[in-house]
Amino acid sequence: MNLIGEYIKYKLSNKGKHDIHSPFVYNFVSKCLKEEIRVQDSNILDKYKKALKTNKSKVLIRDFGAGSKKLGLERKISAIYANVSSKGVYANLLYQLNKHYQFERCLEFGTSLGVGTLNLALGNEKSEIITVEACENTFNFTKNEFEKMGINNVLFQRNTFYDFIVNLKRGETKKFDLIFIDGHHDGEALLFYLKELEPFSHPETLFILDDIRWSDGMFKAWNKIIKDEKFHLTMDLFRMGIISKRPMQAKEHFVVKLKGILKGMI
Repeated sequence: MNLIGEYIKYKLSNKGKHDIHSPFVYNFVSKCLKEEIRVQDSNILDKYKKALKTNKSKVLIRDFGAGSKKLGLERKISAIYANVSSKGVYANLLYQLNKHYQFERCLEFGTSLGVGTLNLALGNEKSEIITVEACENTFNFTKNEFEKMGINNVLFQRNTFYDFIVNLKRGETKKFDLIFIDGHHDGEALLFYLKELEPFSHPETLFILDDIRWSDGMFKAWNKIIKDEKFHLTMDLFRMGIISKRPMQAKEHFVVKLKGILKGMI
């Protein structure tokens, strides 16, 4: 995957907000992306990120997905943080989404060090955030850090994504308002999880798909999702994609501009 080439295509295909005819997408661009991070939340986030960035302790990783392109199995916390995707403008996006739309229930596949999780949790402290992580050592580290911070609207689940879905099917009836699929980084797996999680969504649930340009396989899956008639709304934010069924609107695909997305990516 040639990220520089893809970024050029992304920029050239981008439209301004006045070219957007979908009320939902116009609101997303003009209001949701303008949401500011509260000062107290910014302080919490900055302190946590600084702690991760300087933490030289090592954890043994059991990677259940496609794995890191750069790291081995024994990794420093600081090295893991350097490669997590949910930071910068994309971490801000998770915060902005929950602050603006005030989701009741959010599901995250792939906790890692919890940077994305923390943004979701702080964006709306009334939300119930369920986050799933298969690696025991990563799970224990992050859960312990959240307990020390006093973040109490996050429910940590140590499980594989597949087994978590199996458990959901045994009796879960409540729907999720936001489903964030991170981790694994395999196109076929992404399509599988999306299909299996659909019954636990409602027509306006937002699916956030991370690393859609991680590999040719992921990008192929993303383009297949764009064409899927079930999803009337698809938005390309370069690294992330946002999709929703939203049957009340005409099917349309949008390329949405985010500032500062190149930092730490290419």
